[in-house]
Amino acid sequence: MKGLDSHDLYQTLQTKPGFFIYCSEKTKQILTDWPTYSKLGRYLKALELNHTVKIDLPDDSCNGNANKTTFCVTTIPSGHCPGSVMFLYEGSFGTILYTGDFRIAKGDCRKFQAFMSNPSRPEYGLKTIDHVYLDCTFCTDSAKTFPSRQISVDVTIALVSNWISKSPEHKVLFSLAGRGFGAEFLFVEVHRRLNIQVHISEFKHKIYKNLTDLRNAISRQHTTSVHACGEGTVSTKKHSPCFKDSSKLLTIRLTTQWHLMEGKNVDHRVVVDEGGIQRVLYSMHSSLEEIQDFVKILQPYKVTPIAKPNKVSKEKIQQLLNCEVVLPVNRFLSRENYEDYS
Repeated sequence: MKGLDSHDLYQTLQTKPGFFIYCSEKTKQILTDWPTYSKLGRYLKALELNHTVKIDLPDDSCNGNANKTTFCVTTIPSGHCPGSVMFLYEGSFGTILYTGDFRIAKGDCRKFQAFMSNPSRPEYGLKTIDHVYLDCTFCTDSAKTFPSRQISVDVTIALVSNWISKSPEHKVLFSLAGRGFGAEFLFVEVHRRLNIQVHISEFKHKIYKNLTDLRNAISRQHTTSVHACGEGTVSTKKHSPCFKDSSKLLTIRLTTQWHLMEGKNVDHRVVVDEGGIQRVLYSMHSSLEEIQDFVKILQPYKVTPIAKPNKVSKEKIQQLLNCEVVLPVNRFLSRENYEDYS
């Protein structure tokens, strides 16, 4: 989302006809309801998932001529957070996949029709992918494997259920890293399985309330037993009116990076008790094995990391993926020390 609120972007959209921000329907809804980005609303174009559309992009170098660049684009669910998608571009430049942040389970990329040469004839195999701009956040030996999101959710819900069954005064706080997004699937499952709504902040409620699969799972009532109202901090319980008795509060921290730190989770457990805080290994990014599986199935000619750990070199990624790796010209994201993944 970096740069979406920049003056330069807004100026470009205002002054250049035919330029838009393409995204999923959910992303459009989120940005429209987010005050910082709401002014972009009229320049947002939602693309239907798994549906290929033709885009005519004005050629900025044509000095007013009618020339256009035409290509096809398909949005594919990326499994990262609500609205997140991969973009598959097909045109005279070849076939290019931009994953953005993603979490795709091993083998699942075979299921996406957008990757098939002929969806009605699976035996024809997959399309040739020339270049993948790939989320390599956890392209490192220390992140070889993660529990599936479903397993992490099952463990978390068991913790919640056991705790709140002790008494009506027992509460649970989900402590979410960074901006606090990414746990929405968990909120839905808490509501579906336990029939409990999750208390969230006013800011998040304004964004979530118009997402049909989320609106019933969230609440602004602080009397509920499960909370995610702290906007990412683990110390919220000291200040929030939601928790009158800290001895009856269970804090669950959904995290990945912490589990990868040396000595923190040596026996690869899904949940670790750290001084009373239950740290659940819950990843919104693919593990190394998932990344390797993704690349092995698609077999692109080359890969460009759009995010990677600081200490992992181009040569190491090339070795891990068994594929030509080209670093981006512009500075990419390093995920080594990001609070979002702590």
